[in-house]
Amino acid sequence: MADRLGQAGEAGGRRRQAGSSAALVLLGAAIASAAPARAAGRPDGRAVLLVRVPQEPAWREMAFLAAVPAMTVAGDAAPAVIALGKQPDLPAEVADYFRRYKPRAVYLLGPKGEKVAALDRPCRALVADSADAAACVLARTFWTKCETAVVCRDDEYAAGLVAAPVAARLRAPLLFAGRSGLSAEAVKALKRLGAKRAVLVGNVPPAVAGGLKKRGTTVVQLADAKAVGGWLVKQGLPVRYVAAVNVTDRSRTVIKKLSLAAALLAAGRGGMVLPLDYDVRWKAGFAGADCGKQRPKGIPASKQPPRKGLIELGGRKLAFVVTGEPKGRRCRLGIDFNGNGTYGEAGEGPLCTGDVVTVAGKRYAVTLGQKNGAGKADVRLTWPTAERVRGDLRRHYKALGGPPEHLCLVGFPDAIPQAIVTHSPGATNDLPSDLPYANADDDPFAEIALARLIGESATAATLYASRVITCDRMAEGDWRRHVGEARWENTYSKLFENVGFRPSLRHDRDDLKWLVKPAGKSKGKRARQFDQSSPLTGVAAMTHMAHSWWKDLGQTYTWDSTVLLAPTLVESGGCLTAALDKQADCRSVIARLLRNGAVGFVGNARPGIAHQEQLRLEFWNGVLAGRTIGQAHRASLNSMAVTVLETGQHDSGPDRYQLYIRTLFGDPAFAMRIPSAPRSAPARVTVKGDLLSVHAPATWWPVKIRVPEDWKKWADKDLYVCRGAGTYPLRTWCKEQYDRETTFFNAELTTKRRVKSIRQVQSPAKPLGWRGKHFVDEHADGTRTYRWRVQLIDFDQITGKIRGKVDRIDYRIEWDDA
Repeated sequence: MADRLGQAGEAGGRRRQAGSSAALVLLGAAIASAAPARAAGRPDGRAVLLVRVPQEPAWREMAFLAAVPAMTVAGDAAPAVIALGKQPDLPAEVADYFRRYKPRAVYLLGPKGEKVAALDRPCRALVADSADAAACVLARTFWTKCETAVVCRDDEYAAGLVAAPVAARLRAPLLFAGRSGLSAEAVKALKRLGAKRAVLVGNVPPAVAGGLKKRGTTVVQLADAKAVGGWLVKQGLPVRYVAAVNVTDRSRTVIKKLSLAAALLAAGRGGMVLPLDYDVRWKAGFAGADCGKQRPKGIPASKQPPRKGLIELGGRKLAFVVTGEPKGRRCRLGIDFNGNGTYGEAGEGPLCTGDVVTVAGKRYAVTLGQKNGAGKADVRLTWPTAERVRGDLRRHYKALGGPPEHLCLVGFPDAIPQAIVTHSPGATNDLPSDLPYANADDDPFAEIALARLIGESATAATLYASRVITCDRMAEGDWRRHVGEARWENTYSKLFENVGFRPSLRHDRDDLKWLVKPAGKSKGKRARQFDQSSPLTGVAAMTHMAHSWWKDLGQTYTWDSTVLLAPTLVESGGCLTAALDKQADCRSVIARLLRNGAVGFVGNARPGIAHQEQLRLEFWNGVLAGRTIGQAHRASLNSMAVTVLETGQHDSGPDRYQLYIRTLFGDPAFAMRIPSAPRSAPARVTVKGDLLSVHAPATWWPVKIRVPEDWKKWADKDLYVCRGAGTYPLRTWCKEQYDRETTFFNAELTTKRRVKSIRQVQSPAKPLGWRGKHFVDEHADGTRTYRWRVQLIDFDQITGKIRGKVDRIDYRIEWDDA
C-alpha cells in the first residue's frame, strides 16, 4: 500500500503503541474469517465502485458508506469508492484516474437502469433503491461467509461514518437497521453469512440486539465513537489514523458531504472516523458605519473615525464599536454587553484579533480588519474556537490510549474552523492556522502528523481519497521518476537526484504559450498556466516559488484549470495559496489541484517570507527520507519551533509567523514512492553511550539560483546557495537585497532518560557549531526528544565558494538519573 505508517524517522514517528503485534494477529484472524465472494472478480484487487450522491441528504450517502468495507475486501485493503454527481458523463478527472489505475472490476451501485456515460470499460450494476437494499446487495456480492457483521441505523449518518471503517478493518459487511429493527432481507443476509458476532454502532433499536441474541449471535454494543475507539484498542487494534469530520456537512456547509472521503481514508489507512457536530460560524462578518463626529463612550483613542455596528448572534443584538489606525492597523473592538451605551466596562473591551469573547453562552474567536475574510466586515467571529475543537479531539484520544500518529481534518473551515492566531500582540491581521490541532499537549512542538483535506465536491474528495489509497497500484510510468521545479525555484534538483529521481524538469514564464504574440510595441500576452502538453503534467513531485494567491500558483496553475496531472505532490513558497478565508464559495487553487491529480499540497495561508525556506527544505528532507507527508510536515514544524525558541520569538517574529501559516493539504499518511536509497549520505546523528555525533552530509551542492524579478540589484549578477541532504537554510532578506542563507542541521536525541547537560566537544571555527541551547519535547509515552541546531558549513553566496565546513561535531551527554 501507499502508506508507510511505521517508517517515521522523527521521534513522534518512532513511537509505538503497545499491542501492535496483537493487533496484527487479531486483524489477520478477522480477515481470514471473511470469505470474499468469488463473484467479486478481483484477480489482483483493483476494483472501483461508483455511486451517485445528490447535493441534498439522501439514502445514497449511507449506501456509499456500506460500499467502503465492501471495496476494502474487493480491493485487497485498498478501497476505491467514488461519489458521482447527477451529471450523466464520467468527469474527465475520474476518467483519467481509471486510465491510470486500470481497475479490473467496476461497479455501479444504484436503482435499476442507472448508467454512467463515457465509461470505457464493463461495469457491473448492483441494483438498490435504499440504504438497506444497497447494504444487502453489497454483502451478497462481496462475501460468501463472514463471522462478524457491523450494524448501524440507516438514518444515523454520524454512526455510519464511524461504522464503515470499523467494518472495513474487520473485513466485515456493514448492514443497516431501521427504526423498527432489521429488515427481512438484512436478517437473511446475516443468516447466509453465518455471522456469529454483530457489532452495533450508535443508537441501534434494542429489538435488534434482542433478536440477534435469541439466534445465538454475540452482540457488541458501541454507543459512539469513543466507545468504538476504546473497543478497538481492547481488541488489540490500535488506532493510529483519525479522520475528523463535522457531520453537519451533509447539509450545512458550502461544499457538502466531503465527510464521505473521511470514511474512505480511515478504511484505507486502518483508522477510524471521529465525528464532530458543530453548527460552525466561520468568520461570521458584521459591518459597521462611521460614527461621524459623535464619539461613543468608553472607547480608546484612535486616528481613524470609529465604526459602529450590530452583532446578532444566538438571539442577542449587541452594539459594537471598532477603532483603529490608518490602513486597518491596531484595530480594537468594544461590545456594549449591558446596553448602557458605553464600551469600556469590564469584559466589554478593548478586544484584539485573536481574543475570545462570549456571546449567548458561546465563546467566539475575534478577527478584526476588513481584509481578514471574504466580503466586507469590521468584526468577524468564529465558533467553535480552536480551544474547543482541540479539547474535543483530546477527549477522544484518551479512549484510544493516546493521540494518533496521523490526523486528517476533512472539510473547509466552515466545517472544522482553523485557529485564529494573532500575528503579534495587538496586531490586526490574523493567521488562520491548523497548527494547534497537531499539538497533543501544551509544549511548543507538534506530536501529530496533521493535514486538511478539502475538495470542490464530494466527487472530487472521494476521487482524491481513492487516488491516494491506490496510488502504489497505479500503472508504472516515467512520472514516478520525474520531478518538476517551477518559476523561481531551481535549487532542489540535486536533493531529488540523490534518491534516484531524474534531473528536474523546469518550468518558467518563457514556457507559457502565447495567447497574443508580441507585435510592434505590444509585449503580447502569455497564458497564466502550463497546458496539457507541459512535462510538469507527468511528475511525482513539483516545487514552486513565485508571486501567488488562492486563485493560482503564479504563472503555473490556476483555480479553473482543466489540466490533468499525474499523482503529484505539490509544494509552493508562493503567497496566500493556502488562504481558505478569502472566498465565500470556497474556491481554491488547492482544491482544483487535488481534483485534477495532485496527491498533496503544502503552502502558505498568508504572504510567505524568506524565513519559510527552512520549512520547505525540512518538508522535502522528510519526504525524501521515506516519511509520510504528514510526518514530513510535522518534522518541518518542529524544526521551525526550535528556531522560534532559540531566537525568542514566543509572541511575534518572522519565524513564528511562518510556523503558523504553513499548511498541509491531503492525506497525511500518504508516502511518495522514493526510487532509491540515498546515493550520498544525508546529514545524520549517531549515538554511542554518552556521545552524540552530528555528521555533515557526504556531499554539498552549490547551486546558482534563478534570481526572482523582484531582486533588481541582482538581475544581471550571479547568486548561489548551498544544498546538502538533510540540512536546511535559515533565510532572511538582507540589506544587499537578496535572501541570505545560513545552513543548519537539527540534532535530535529521543530517550526515556533525562538529560542534565549537553556539551559540545570540539571548538570549530566560528560560526560553525551550535549556540549552546537545546530544547525538550516531552511525549505521551514517557519518552522525550532533545533538539538543537548545528551549523556545519559557512558558504559565500556571492562567490559560490565554501569558506569553512566541518564533517563531524560531537556532543557529550550528561544524564540526570537521580
